[in-house]
Amino acid sequence: MGAIRGKIQKGLGESKNTVHEQMPLFKEVFPEISGCKEGTINILLDKPLVIISPDFTTEPLPWHPAFKVVKGGEVFKFLRITLTVDGFEPVQAWIYKAQFSPYHDNPYYIEVLAPKINFTGTPGCKIEVRSNCFEGLVVIGQSERGTGK
Repeated sequence: MGAIRGKIQKGLGESKNTVHEQMPLFKEVFPEISGCKEGTINILLDKPLVIISPDFTTEPLPWHPAFKVVKGGEVFKFLRITLTVDGFEPVQAWIYKAQFSPYHDNPYYIEVLAPKINFTGTPGCKIEVRSNCFEGLVVIGQSERGTGK
C-alpha cells in the first residue's frame, strides 16, 4: 500500500453533468461505486501517480450521443483508494480515469469518485492506494519528432 498527500482543487464544474450521465452505466458494470456523489473531487498530488493496472476497466461506454456516432464510447478506469480529507474521517473512494479527460495524462492530477464529504474550499488530503505500489522515476523527455528526412 502507498500513500500520497495532495490538495483538493476547484474543478471546472463539468463533472457534475458528465458523471450524472455516466453513473447509470457505471452502476450497471461496476456497482461498487453506486454510493458515490455525482461529480469528482479533483486533487493535485504532491508526488506523481502512474496507474499501470487499474482495479477495473470498462468496455467503451456510449454515455453521450456523440460517442455512438464518432468513437463508439469512452473507456473508464477505476482504482480503489482510501481518501482522507483533512479534518474528516477516511472514506472508500475510487480514482476515476476517463479516456478523454483533459487530466488523463497528468500524473500529478487525479479525479476521484467518493461519497459526499462536506468539506469547503481546497483542503489538504491523503490518498492511500490499496493495490501493490512501487516508487521510481518518472521520465518526461523532450518528445521530439523526426522530420521524415
